[in-house]
Amino acid sequence: MNKNLIILFFIFSTSLFAQKQITGVVEDSAGVPIPGVSVVVQHTTRGTITDFDGRYAIEAKEGEILEFSSLGSKDQTVIIKNQSILNIILENSIDELEEVIVTSLGIRKEKKVLGYAVSELKAEEITKVRSTNVMNTLSGKIPGLQITGASNGLASSTRVIIRGENSLNLDSNEPLFILDGVPVNNRAFGIGGNSTDQADLPTDYGNGISELNADDFESITVLKGAAASALYGSRAGNGVIVITTKKGKAGHGLGVELSSSTMFSSALKLPQLQTEYGGGWAGKYASNFGTNFGPRLDGSIVSQELALGEPVDRPFINRYDLNDFFKTGLNLNNTVSISGANDKGDFLFSYGNSYNEGIIPNSNLKGNSFRLNAGYDINDKWRINATSNYITRGSDNLPVAGYGSQGIMYTLLWNYINVDLGELRDYWKVEDEEQRRLFTWGDNPWFIVNENSNAFSKKRFIGNINTTYKLTKHLSILARIGADESNDFRWSRRSKGAQRASNGLYREQKINFSEINADFLLSYEKEFGDFDTKFSIGGNRFDQKIKESLLQGNGLTVPGLYNTQNINVIPKLRSDIFEKRINSAYAFTTIGYKDFIYLDVSARNDWSSTLPKGNNSYFYPAASLSLIPSTLFTLPETIDFLKLRFNVAEVGKDTDPYNLEKTFEFAVLPGSLTNRSKLPNANLKPERTTSTEFGLETYLFQKRISLDATYYSSTSRDQILNVGISGANGFDSLVTNAGEIENSGVELALGIVPVRTENFEWGLKANFSKNKSKVKSLSGNLETFIIARGPNNVTVEARPGEQMGDIYGEAYERNETGDIIYENGIPVTGDRKKVGNYNPDWMLGLSTNLRYKGLNLSILFDVRQGGEIYSYTNAIGRESGILDFTSGWRDGVVGEGVVRDGSGGFVPNTQEVTAEEWGYGIPRSNAEANIFDASYVKLRQLSLGYSFPESVVSLLGLQEFSMSLVGSNLFLWTDVPNIDPEAQALNGGSLLPGIEVTQLPSARTYGFKLNMKL
Repeated sequence: MNKNLIILFFIFSTSLFAQKQITGVVEDSAGVPIPGVSVVVQHTTRGTITDFDGRYAIEAKEGEILEFSSLGSKDQTVIIKNQSILNIILENSIDELEEVIVTSLGIRKEKKVLGYAVSELKAEEITKVRSTNVMNTLSGKIPGLQITGASNGLASSTRVIIRGENSLNLDSNEPLFILDGVPVNNRAFGIGGNSTDQADLPTDYGNGISELNADDFESITVLKGAAASALYGSRAGNGVIVITTKKGKAGHGLGVELSSSTMFSSALKLPQLQTEYGGGWAGKYASNFGTNFGPRLDGSIVSQELALGEPVDRPFINRYDLNDFFKTGLNLNNTVSISGANDKGDFLFSYGNSYNEGIIPNSNLKGNSFRLNAGYDINDKWRINATSNYITRGSDNLPVAGYGSQGIMYTLLWNYINVDLGELRDYWKVEDEEQRRLFTWGDNPWFIVNENSNAFSKKRFIGNINTTYKLTKHLSILARIGADESNDFRWSRRSKGAQRASNGLYREQKINFSEINADFLLSYEKEFGDFDTKFSIGGNRFDQKIKESLLQGNGLTVPGLYNTQNINVIPKLRSDIFEKRINSAYAFTTIGYKDFIYLDVSARNDWSSTLPKGNNSYFYPAASLSLIPSTLFTLPETIDFLKLRFNVAEVGKDTDPYNLEKTFEFAVLPGSLTNRSKLPNANLKPERTTSTEFGLETYLFQKRISLDATYYSSTSRDQILNVGISGANGFDSLVTNAGEIENSGVELALGIVPVRTENFEWGLKANFSKNKSKVKSLSGNLETFIIARGPNNVTVEARPGEQMGDIYGEAYERNETGDIIYENGIPVTGDRKKVGNYNPDWMLGLSTNLRYKGLNLSILFDVRQGGEIYSYTNAIGRESGILDFTSGWRDGVVGEGVVRDGSGGFVPNTQEVTAEEWGYGIPRSNAEANIFDASYVKLRQLSLGYSFPESVVSLLGLQEFSMSLVGSNLFLWTDVPNIDPEAQALNGGSLLPGIEVTQLPSARTYGFKLNMKL
């Protein structure tokens, strides 16, 4: 068996609560002392470490958590108990049987006792390859977790779903995010109407978690089922993602760590353009037409207007290259941290700076993060901890996302193949008043990126303070209060001469967010013979307040001057305040017997201000069971560890504020009010999600193979929906309980270590997820509920008996044998029907890691099979004749299908139509013609790193030094043409999965990282 056995002998002294001098020697299997093993007091981060010839000395107390680690060995985490000798074995291994996991309410538990599925990523996996949104780095790494980017520019939001969707409200399917024990906001506050309404300037400013500095993270834990997340209450019905940040650790004086990454980016997938035919119609050159159905690009001399003023005679050739517009982006991230600890306290201060330039010209994103974590022991029984994080984030310009005359990809898809994009850079005819453009109904793309700007400046504070007091030997109390406060100021401008705002435009938007969480927890912990027990009771108060205001004027007096005083029209004004409170009480107990069986039982009751009296109190229980046969029975030698788990739980959920009583909102005219468009409901009930889960965990063949398998099912009922109704009574919709969804699926995580020697290790990991979400029922006679709207009446709908995520739209009319029916050589577009579903059939993450001494190679592939996406890029590119698939139409098209023969039968279609007729004959509303299989394989991450040996590091005056070459989204394999299948349209603050509306291209990134410890 190839493994390093490192035995540390610790001798404890003094009484239960006194500080103890723990000493030890680190040896290899031959009994030779080995220096360089890291011993860290993880929980309270106190103590000192002395390292000489493999011998160690550290001070710690009973109840503290020690973490032992050595290069090439499995980390070992141990809770100090009242023992005189503690033997620790560090082995080379791919998983940790005694690993301590951060669970609900910030409570640390050994992973083996948990009766529900959890997945954890350590800091190294989180920051191995950096991303502007830390959630993107989780793609393909955790079974059951679906991460989808949006392709809306540098600040793109990310949609996070755990175990499928259980709500008919598109924005109510994301998990709750916890930072150091306290909930934090991840909401994307959007602007704009639907995905094709450019009058509202839809812009993606990002969601909250993307603002955090990943270099501060110690770990990310994903709590997947209701049993794992029930203690977090109403907002945890979709699971919980727990983020734990780094704390100060004892060492040789102050610990200084530096992390720096330099990344470059380029478009991952640009539309494939045809290069044979130029601007015009019906084979003839024409300006201001916007299509490429002109003559062949044969080099003949043609008088071309080209938006450059007077017509110019020059060869009619291909001059159009999208690479002339998109640039190489730059992403710089630097973090420095200073930490320390002694026998009384600990601290860690970090500063992070990020600067990003996108692949879209004149777009950027900047940020700063200041973080302080500190803890202090007032005495042997009383400890206080505090964390604070101040974040600034902003941009001089973020692009408008999607369709329309000011949408970047939309205008690029209408430009002429015979035009050089560089010739359009000088976009002014009359500065600040009139632009040069190819056609009257669209803006010059350079005008868009330089004049149609969307800027913002955001300041955010996240912090908490908590204290723990040990009342007796077995009884302790925790009190904690946390805050998440942000002020976001956004301003947008449109110059005079813009197609959508010919007189100019200036807009200001302010969003103030405040959330306070206060909680306490009283815990009693004691051993009774072979039983380990812990009983806890606690409570929480949650207060949230959101203030939004908007001022917009579509007219400027002085061109180029953007402020409220220069608006020369009656401005549009809006102001909203939303307040919400939830009071909660909960209790839970954990009982263990002989390290063989563990039972967890919990109960929580919430009282929400968003629900009516009589229905605002809702109770929900949870229970989980963990069985570990390998600790009690003699199993075959091939089985090192075996655990079975089962749980059943219920979670309640409330709704948004002000859905109970009629209220007014501001109207268009200043100082006026109007009715809200939705009819409130004073009889709302809380939503309920009930779930069950079965799981198995095992390690085989001396831990060379690990397997974690899970089956789960859940039912969500009494969905709170905004259902459309007749407008005869002055309202467009009704808030009501209307829906039941059934979710089920399997998750598999497999790890294999084919080779492990002293200097070389090769590991393989795979995680598989398959989920089905079915709409069981809707309210009353409701036959369908529209979850999301795309362009041209393409919708995502829920219908009883069907799957969540079904896409509906117009489709080809077909005969009984499935042939497409033609009229006059053009396919007939028929009635609306289901054309696809945006959810994948299954997801697979495949990774491999090879380590040779200090050299490490890591590769991650992300696979999604099945699901469909509706692409407006392909619909628009069809009409404009610019995409590659249109080049074969120029000699005429005879479509494959049938025509009616006049006697009730059908004969093959033989009528030829021109390229223009074919391009426009199939409308954008024909969803079937523009929907594609969204399956893909992505090389999600690649890292090649080297940790320099101690002999080199010491010469540099460092403790550690490593460098690596890294990349993400490097390659994409898919049958979806012209776009990234992960693209999602933007509708205000909502991402629309399965619908792409001329989104911006996603980016591949590549560069290098440096890490050093002084």
